[in-house]
Amino acid sequence: MHPADLAIQLHRALEVRLARLQELLSPAQWAEDTEQLHQVRVAARRLGAVLDLVDPEVYPGHKSQRRALKGLVDILGLPRELDVHADRLRVHHLDAGDTTQAAVLEHLLEQVDRGRAKARRTMTKELHRLRLPDLARLRSVPSLPDPFQATSLQEAAWGCLEPRVAAALGDLAALSAQEDAAALHKTRVRIKKLRYAVEALETAFALPPEPVLKKLRELQTLLGDHHDLAALEALLWDAEAHLRTHDRATLCGGVLELLGAVAEDRRAVFCTFVAAAQGQDPAAFASALRPALGLPLLRESRP
Repeated sequence: MHPADLAIQLHRALEVRLARLQELLSPAQWAEDTEQLHQVRVAARRLGAVLDLVDPEVYPGHKSQRRALKGLVDILGLPRELDVHADRLRVHHLDAGDTTQAAVLEHLLEQVDRGRAKARRTMTKELHRLRLPDLARLRSVPSLPDPFQATSLQEAAWGCLEPRVAAALGDLAALSAQEDAAALHKTRVRIKKLRYAVEALETAFALPPEPVLKKLRELQTLLGDHHDLAALEALLWDAEAHLRTHDRATLCGGVLELLGAVAEDRRAVFCTFVAAAQGQDPAAFASALRPALGLPLLRESRP
């Protein structure tokens, strides 16, 4: 059980994030706008991150609320990914060096747009079936039964963050040594959850944690770009295989040329990530964050 001051702080963070999600969900046609869809997904993740921090037994229906938010994020995942693919392909189309490459990109955009339409039809059906619980119930001030932990707000905040630090940053050295798109994407999700947790606990800090948040945002952005490029690369390989089986040699050649450019961009982003990840291990994070909380350095994190 959290100490009362941390429980109150987390509830206030929950109220802010819940209000934002409800605001975004209020327009009837929110899912038809690509940016609104993205913002709903982000807001659901932020609210879910706070629900992961609170004492679940204090909030009636916590498990079903958390499950519904995850369902919302998952349902919006494929439409969002295809939106990103379409945006990247449009940029390549604008930069196409000749009419053949432009035609190849127009063909790919047609394929992606058909996939986007199908994904949105599926999304609409799944959203109707999701039946989000009454999220407003989360706003009710929970009862705070004794006993509470005999610890300070800052130590309790660090207790929430420490396991998320280990999960998010513990494997950065290994990930930097060997490019693995799936593992990098999982780490990006963990880093995002860590960042959201720090933001939710921000009022517990004696000093603003912005330098740490800035570094987490940098790593998250690089890993997000890497994931988008790796996913686009996989989509292009599928398109090339389909074209090859139908003897579309010209289109195949154009797709392979685009694949080379996308793969080069992916490798460049990975190299930038490797440089940014240097020295970003759990001990370094603790050395930066604990003093900002007003806590002493951990013995193992001392130079």
